[in-house]
Amino acid sequence: MVRPTRLSSRLRRAPTRYRPVSRIAAGGMAEVWRAEALFETGDRHMVAIKRVLPELAADPLYRSMFEDEARLGMKLRHQNVVRVYDARDIAGTYIMIMELVDGTSLKALLDKAHKRQACMPVPTALYMVRELARALDYAHLAEDASGAHLGIIHRDVSPHNVLLGRTGVVKLADFGLANAAVHQTMRSTELVGGKLGYLAPEVVLQKPADHRMDLFAAGIVLWEALAGRRLFEGKDDPETVRNLVRKEIAPPSTYNTAIPPEVDTLVARALDRNPDKRIRSARMLIEMAEACIQTVDAEVGPKDVGLLVGLHLASVRQPKPEATGLEMLARELDAFVDEAAAIEFDMGAQPLDPASFSIGSSSGVRPLPSEDEDLDAEDERYESEP
Repeated sequence: MVRPTRLSSRLRRAPTRYRPVSRIAAGGMAEVWRAEALFETGDRHMVAIKRVLPELAADPLYRSMFEDEARLGMKLRHQNVVRVYDARDIAGTYIMIMELVDGTSLKALLDKAHKRQACMPVPTALYMVRELARALDYAHLAEDASGAHLGIIHRDVSPHNVLLGRTGVVKLADFGLANAAVHQTMRSTELVGGKLGYLAPEVVLQKPADHRMDLFAAGIVLWEALAGRRLFEGKDDPETVRNLVRKEIAPPSTYNTAIPPEVDTLVARALDRNPDKRIRSARMLIEMAEACIQTVDAEVGPKDVGLLVGLHLASVRQPKPEATGLEMLARELDAFVDEAAAIEFDMGAQPLDPASFSIGSSSGVRPLPSEDEDLDAEDERYESEP
């Protein structure tokens, strides 16, 4: 099992400085930077810094959604989910410190492959979707310390949010659009959210939707990896919506003769437009994917994902470090460190207690009034995971 990097137990305080290195991605509500956390002992730890775009930081809706994402992210503790370590309001700018996955997104890998209509090896695609399903199974069943179901639905499962590490780790990121009981921002029925080509039919038809919408999206991800092309993408948004509802879904073996019948069956079950006939849970998706793995290649594992990531990174020209906004971000991170200096934590092993954030001076992430978690017990449960 791949665990987050564990820092020395002596490092019980926040870093003395964050040094931003380069911008990884920008778009939507935020930009993500690679940064180095520096400690007074001389230790260094690479992290990702997510920063709400300045033009959106003043909007109350985006502020609340950011707080929701940070609050939920600090609760989630699973090897297939990107960790959130800390979050803070710095003079009206909202910054989140996250686990850095050293590798690439599945989107970047598939975009390059789709240009050549190249298919991901069948065993590797099945392994990847099994790991994604493990993240969804954990999220869908997650409970708080009192045993209350958190009711999490990711709502934005897509290649953009599946991160692949050089070591072969597969992690689900970005719960910014998720539904969850701990959220304070109400998700309107008119707020569709998610990437258009990865929505379930019941969502675009504005019918009742539940966790099975995430499973449909996972099915699209698997189909596209296996078939070497996009499934529902049209020439414009209206055509994409029509495809989601009406397009005949060909078995991926139509485009990839290496795919056995049982894999076609798995994909068809995940992509059934009737939620009641669809794979009913992420646990069921895990079991079906595992059965297919045993048929095609029982030895597939992280090394196969890591190989694809390494080949992809070696084939693309690495961009020069992004300088735009670097000085501003550095100043904001210095202020972040000043505010976090008194907080004790083990960044690689302990979650931060959301209750330690207060309104105003120390954080922009407001805890729920009822939030009172036994973090020591939670950490014991995490450490005992198989």
